[in-house]
Amino acid sequence: MVGVTARRWLLAAVAALAAVWVVGPATAPIYDGIGSPDQPYRYVKAPPGYKGDGKKPTTATQVIPVVNGKNRAGYLNSGEYGPQVDVYVQPGSLGVPPGATSVTLKATPLAPSAPLPKVGTIVSNVYRITALAGTTPVPITGTGERGVYIQLRAPDARQPGPVFEHRTAAGWQREKTARSGNDIYQSPGIREFGDWALVKLPAAASAKRSAGGGVNVGLLAAGIGVLVLAGVILVIRLRRTRGVAL
Repeated sequence: MVGVTARRWLLAAVAALAAVWVVGPATAPIYDGIGSPDQPYRYVKAPPGYKGDGKKPTTATQVIPVVNGKNRAGYLNSGEYGPQVDVYVQPGSLGVPPGATSVTLKATPLAPSAPLPKVGTIVSNVYRITALAGTTPVPITGTGERGVYIQLRAPDARQPGPVFEHRTAAGWQREKTARSGNDIYQSPGIREFGDWALVKLPAAASAKRSAGGGVNVGLLAAGIGVLVLAGVILVIRLRRTRGVAL
């Protein structure tokens, strides 16, 4: 009887753990943490005085299948640990040209070049994201959760952190930015491929940034609270049932 009761409350604890994952933010894998530290940031052109590990950043390439005129899901990440760039393409989110059987997604690291952002300083590499069906550029047609996500790793975790910016014909444009890891930033539902970078804003501009878009601490704390409560209840029930058995 004690064993049955224990199993029931263990299942309750597992359910509570699942709740934590449900209420937590949905992001691509986070590589930084205990036991798996990030490699030093690798620059195409390092800032003065930066040593790093002496290695060059990697270029990421992924071929995405096309079936019945629609792209399958695709996930691209560079070879560093953790990756300095990640791109996730949702199914059917690309404007695939007729007759195409695949799309080649590529992320190439570049050094910042003029024109530079009018406000702030680029602190990462510039990553040129392209999608080609043969030699034909493929646009993004999906939006929001059905679109394309990009993540970039910052050189460090200092806060306030950088923001995403995208180079357009009119210059650099700020985009939605969410902090999804210790030094990882995400821009969800991007509208175009092209050149992307993390830009550190001046102190005054950083202070005016919206508080939205980061990790949802409230929901995550609530999920953890549920898990802790389930664990406490499990311990109490086990003690009581053992007392009755004695």
